Amino acid sequence: MWMFVSGLVLFFALHFTTATPPVRESIARITGENAWKGLVALGSLSAVFLISFGWKYAPNTVLFAPSPFAILWAPVLVSIAMVLFVIGGGNLSGYIRRTLHHPMLVGVIIWSITHLLANGGLRETLFFGAFLVFSVYALGSLLLAGKRATFKPLWKWDAIGLGIGLFVAIGVMHSHKWLFGVAVS
Repeated sequence: MWMFVSGLVLFFALHFTTATPPVRESIARITGENAWKGLVALGSLSAVFLISFGWKYAPNTVLFAPSPFAILWAPVLVSIAMVLFVIGGGNLSGYIRRTLHHPMLVGVIIWSITHLLANGGLRETLFFGAFLVFSVYALGSLLLAGKRATFKPLWKWDAIGLGIGLFVAIGVMHSHKWLFGVAVS
């Protein structure tokens, strides 16, 4: 369990720092922008390894019964989350991104709530709960700092994001058992 929790703490400590503009700017000023990005990348990669290997050894104590509603709606909600992930991650300048400002974070919120409710184990609650808390914090922090999308949107970017996002969602659903050990029903 220590490896799993250490990975989560490292990953989110780095990301909370990055999502807090005054803290991020002061650290980048001291280390230099490229060194800061390198440290975050290396630290995040290390954290992902700790989380991945620690997951297998962490006890999966049942905390609550999974929500049948979340299980039923997971394919739809996670597909929406994947589309938002692609639009935000690809910086696609469409109406969806301009409306939501930070669609990737909104997508992570949908993804994490869905998975949190569709599971019920300790590991899943820690993992998806951490992503949920971070994403809500990061979204609020960015909006309070005035970080909003301002550009002339084009529908074609929404269509591209929708197409790629649905393609990724279908691929993840079909390989979910192989990737994560749990089949999507």
